[in-house]
Amino acid sequence: MIETASVISFFGFLRCGEITVIKSEQFEPAINLCISDISFTDNVANFHLKQSKTDPFRKGIDIQLHKINSHICPYRVLKRYLEIRKTFMSSYQNTDPLFVSIGNLAMEREFFITKIRHVLELCSYDPKNFSGHSFRIGAGTAAGQANIEDHMIKTLGRWSSVCYVRYIRNQPTSIKYAIQQLAESINH
Repeated sequence: MIETASVISFFGFLRCGEITVIKSEQFEPAINLCISDISFTDNVANFHLKQSKTDPFRKGIDIQLHKINSHICPYRVLKRYLEIRKTFMSSYQNTDPLFVSIGNLAMEREFFITKIRHVLELCSYDPKNFSGHSFRIGAGTAAGQANIEDHMIKTLGRWSSVCYVRYIRNQPTSIKYAIQQLAESINH
């Protein structure tokens, strides 16, 4: 479950609050992410966010996770998670939370962040550098480093302005390369 939540958060440019709740007893199927919000076609997993920060009128938005030829495929990870969950959970209703923790309760934000920080620590990363926005920041940064066009980064992250550039973290080597390119442009 943590793997799936992490993978779709990254590839979907999601905020932690879009896949978790503050307190599990506050889960509302009409607002929060449910099993019924996921649908699959041959090559695309669609999930419907009923509300988000960038959706002030609460119209909802559909996010596509395509089947890709990569060892980390959001489509396959999500499909496998739902198959496993359906097999091993005694209760499996369409209005159930997509991500659950102990007792089949909606996954709380703190639970998710604590689990991610534990995994990071096991991998010798400083867990204090992780927050609920880290997947969104990481996706924006990776998209920038992959030279994905600005309009596509805005689309993927559901940004309506250029504020997405705040999320992109530039490495010192990238800055050095940009300065080198600038210097070379005036030497010609």
